[in-house]
Amino acid sequence: MRIAILASGVLPVLDGVTVSVDARVRRLVARGDEVLLLAPAAADGARPAGLPEAVTFVGLPSVPFGAAASDRNVVPAAAREIDRALAAFRPDLIHVDEPERLALGLRRIPGQAFARRHRVPLVAFFHTNFADYLGAEGRYYGLVAPVRAVVWRVVAQLYSRYDATLVPSAASLARLRRFGLANGRAGRFNGADTRGFRPDLRQPGYWADRWGRPDIDGRVVMLIAGRLTADKGWADWQRVLPALAVRLGDALAIVVAGDGALRGEVERLVAPLPAGCLTGAVPRAEMGALLANSDLYATLSRFENASLAVYEALASGLPVLGLEAGGLPGQVRHGVDGLLFRPGDVSGFVGGLARLVEDEDARRALREGALAQRPLLDWDSAFAAWRDALSAGDPP
Repeated sequence: MRIAILASGVLPVLDGVTVSVDARVRRLVARGDEVLLLAPAAADGARPAGLPEAVTFVGLPSVPFGAAASDRNVVPAAAREIDRALAAFRPDLIHVDEPERLALGLRRIPGQAFARRHRVPLVAFFHTNFADYLGAEGRYYGLVAPVRAVVWRVVAQLYSRYDATLVPSAASLARLRRFGLANGRAGRFNGADTRGFRPDLRQPGYWADRWGRPDIDGRVVMLIAGRLTADKGWADWQRVLPALAVRLGDALAIVVAGDGALRGEVERLVAPLPAGCLTGAVPRAEMGALLANSDLYATLSRFENASLAVYEALASGLPVLGLEAGGLPGQVRHGVDGLLFRPGDVSGFVGGLARLVEDEDARRALREGALAQRPLLDWDSAFAAWRDALSAGDPP
């Protein structure tokens, strides 16, 4: 099969889109499928390092986009390059990752014109709840609810122009349907690299050897990992972390891994914690060890769709603490492999975490629940579900 994938980004930019695209492309090549990958070109125009040679890659004209220095998005001139590449490749199917972001740059619906002219199936993948980011800094979140509703409706209309929309979260699909989407299909289309994220990467003295923090070894470690941006819940962490320090003192080590626009604020928040550590950005090759040498993974993001970081934490054997919001209730089973709390419930979160820190048996039970998920989390299973869903994306 000849599959063209139009994506909003590729590695080494690190996010849910780029990781999932890489996982699928590698499995398509291994199956013997022919793959055309179109994505924003890097500033130097180089082919992405590590991309399989069998993949035909076309770097599209782009400009910087978002907070990450290497993140880019296409510009209107990319439309001609897309049409030219698709015509030369003659795909049997076109798959578009994050089409609303691409449409913002292209000023047209990505892939639609070519697909309709040549009657090629056109499938979209919904990755990110962009509409929820409006007002994510906290103070104005409630005030912009009517604007978010309008954006959700526009997004649903855009995705309705595709033959099928794949959504890795049942909750996100339900929201899209409320705003008019009729072509959605939900499934576990995302996964984790269970060879790179596994519990046996845990090793004695890890925090002293790798991070120069022997004081962390031997303590219960809660890991917060991801972009240091408002959408990751830092307005809530500003209340939760000091409360944890008062409740647990240095019985809990709090490790924050990541970088972003809020780094200065996060540094000031972590510095006074009894056993706090801000690592900065961690290379992806080291994330498996970082997770395996932690005990709990926590996120206060209200906007997740189907978080790859959560799947990776579960694959590493970490119970996940998060919110009853977005797609997290579809990923974390409360009381089985993690704990979920109402958004804004600081006392509930602090109390629940304290029980896990103080009760090793409770922590162990949740860890066993996470490890029981491992056979379901690998990318091979997610890829099979994705391939099955693609076959339903026939043109009208």
